[in-house]
Amino acid sequence: MSSRTLHVTFVCSGNICRSPMGEVILTQLVEDAGLSERVRVSSSGTGDWHVGEHADPRTIAVLAAHGYDGTAHRAREFDPEEFDDLDLVLASDEGHVRALHRFARTPRQRAKIRLVREFDPAAVEAGTLEMSDPWYGGDDHFARCFREVEAACHGILDHIRTRLEVADERPSSTA
Repeated sequence: MSSRTLHVTFVCSGNICRSPMGEVILTQLVEDAGLSERVRVSSSGTGDWHVGEHADPRTIAVLAAHGYDGTAHRAREFDPEEFDDLDLVLASDEGHVRALHRFARTPRQRAKIRLVREFDPAAVEAGTLEMSDPWYGGDDHFARCFREVEAACHGILDHIRTRLEVADERPSSTA
């Protein structure tokens, strides 16, 4: 069995709306699945506008309304030096994908970048893979964003399980 922790990170603009939702929801799903020892979940923003701040109060409220606790979140900026330690980099929209591709130094790093909603079969079928930023809207925008992120997180958890199973099947490299 592989002892390496799988590291998944969510990325949005300021790390106060979309990416904290992903981090909080997926962290809970990982804990509920008994995978906390094998999976690390984090989040960050492409910009430094909100570094150190809590998640947007509307993010915290919509998470709480669905049984998640986002109060411990503090915004941080994405650090390109982390790429080698990341296994999956989940962007909220194509603008974030482009920014992350600029940060990535190698094809291997760029291959880790995916859109969050690529893991929601309904979003894939509908062709709606980008999440709009709820910061510009009201509570209904945050509720829609929550639904989109939570649906994708279930697919991300399935992806993580598959990756862990494959890692477990690989022969140990230590002799």
